[in-house]
Amino acid sequence: MTEGTAIVIATAVGPLAAVLITLWHQDRKEKRAAKERLFVTLMAHRKSVPISLDWARALNLIDVVYGDNPKVLRCWHDLFDYVHIKPMDQRQFDYKSTELLSQMAQSLGYKSLQQIDIDRFYGPQAHTDEALRNYELQTELLRVLKSTERLSVERREEPPAKP
Repeated sequence: MTEGTAIVIATAVGPLAAVLITLWHQDRKEKRAAKERLFVTLMAHRKSVPISLDWARALNLIDVVYGDNPKVLRCWHDLFDYVHIKPMDQRQFDYKSTELLSQMAQSLGYKSLQQIDIDRFYGPQAHTDEALRNYELQTELLRVLKSTERLSVERREEPPAKP
């Protein structure tokens, strides 16, 4: 091979290699970002009562986003199988959820994030009180509506319009 041929080949292959490396890097970066978003969503809603819609939706993405990680998938499948057991033991549910989040944290490289940290969750008492009031209100309203055959409504006279 002559020096001229080598230069032509290098000129053609160099940019192609650079493009392929860039595409590979972008794909890897996007997959990592998807894993991060999913993990952060699960962490943010991990102790919500009742379970938040965002948390449930995020769980349903684990098979796709973490499909290349058998340890995370095993923890997710263990949790999935457990939630169908009735009655469900909340402590066991919390353990399996924490195990899943811990495995995800390890796969993302969060070495200093321990299960004790994942188990900690801040929820203001005002939010708990509001959720309890909403539950009581909905329960009572449903009870009244179910035991009332009909609601009577009386028409009121409208006061005359002011000129």
